[in-house]
Amino acid sequence: MDDSLSRELWNTSDYRAFLRGWFEARKREQPSFSATVLGKRLALDASLLRRILQGERHLATSRIQPVCDAMGLSGEAAEYFRCLVLHAKSKTAREAQAQFERMQDLRRIAPTPLSDAHRSYWDSWVHVALRGLLVCGDFEDEWERMGRLLHPPQTAATVRKAISRLRELGLASKDVHGHWKPAEPFVKDGPGTPARALRNFHRQSLLLAVESLEGLAPSQRHITSSTLSLEEEDYQHLVGMVEDFRSRAMARASRARKPDRVVQVAVQLVPLAGAHLHGPGETL
Repeated sequence: MDDSLSRELWNTSDYRAFLRGWFEARKREQPSFSATVLGKRLALDASLLRRILQGERHLATSRIQPVCDAMGLSGEAAEYFRCLVLHAKSKTAREAQAQFERMQDLRRIAPTPLSDAHRSYWDSWVHVALRGLLVCGDFEDEWERMGRLLHPPQTAATVRKAISRLRELGLASKDVHGHWKPAEPFVKDGPGTPARALRNFHRQSLLLAVESLEGLAPSQRHITSSTLSLEEEDYQHLVGMVEDFRSRAMARASRARKPDRVVQVAVQLVPLAGAHLHGPGETL
């Protein structure tokens, strides 16, 4: 499933609208694809499938998994879709609330990928920090005030230049009240982002973490680490766990009503030892 449909899944509350969007996208890619073709695959009558797509009927519980399989949904994405269906079919307020709470637990955020044209966004941690700060309050051209709120503090000139760059990149603009706001709630590096730019940004992030060890009290930061001995399968599973945690953290942040701080959540899997670091000839 592509990024656009993935974002739609985690942001939707209407499973039939999502299913219809997927169906229409599939038809554009493969003109011979139809409700009849999909209905046979799902063991559903084509006319019933059309009524489901039109929002007139509900999907039978027994058909949820086959639909997930057809759309390529698995794991928590499939579970989220299942909750969407059961929530829509709930007969009591208690059932609906239970499914809604489960959806909130599962909900993930699909950040907007940036293009090569946005490469300068990664030049400085100040760009990233300011985008987050703009969510926390109503800021006009208050360069000194915003600079004081950053850690470490930045000059008014640095803040003005950074906001100007965000505006040029289309990542921040003024609302009708004259307050600076981010254009997208969450962004990530895209396929065209140069690896060198990302390495530089991550280097800055690590240096900020080191500085926080000396400049902030333990109550103002949370830094822990674990040293683990793993097999390759374990490592790949751990990578997936980190990605899932990051998405859950963004989902939690998206529900904040009055955010008052900006934090960077970073989990590093850094190799300390292993034969895999030295080529195929090395063994343990």
